[in-house]
Amino acid sequence: MSCGSGEYVRSLILRHLGSSIAEMGLVPAELTDDFDLLTSGLIDSLGIVELIAALERELEITIDLSELDPEQLTTLGPLSRYIESQYLHSAQMRRSA
Repeated sequence: MSCGSGEYVRSLILRHLGSSIAEMGLVPAELTDDFDLLTSGLIDSLGIVELIAALERELEITIDLSELDPEQLTTLGPLSRYIESQYLHSAQMRRSA
């Protein structure tokens, strides 16, 4: 699992939310791509902001959410893949500079 891959981003999300996941009695490995972090009650809107900030720090990128469908912002799979694409774009920009 390489840094910035969708699987890696997913693992970062699950690690960041680990205590909340455990409190809800959920098993991280069993959470599907369509698992909604917000509607499940795992996280609230402020938690989404905190999660994005933590991912930005961990991956050392700025995440531009303007192109992400708002309904996918809180869904585990699409969010992970979108951040992966942001990471790859940022890496490409750094190489070009």
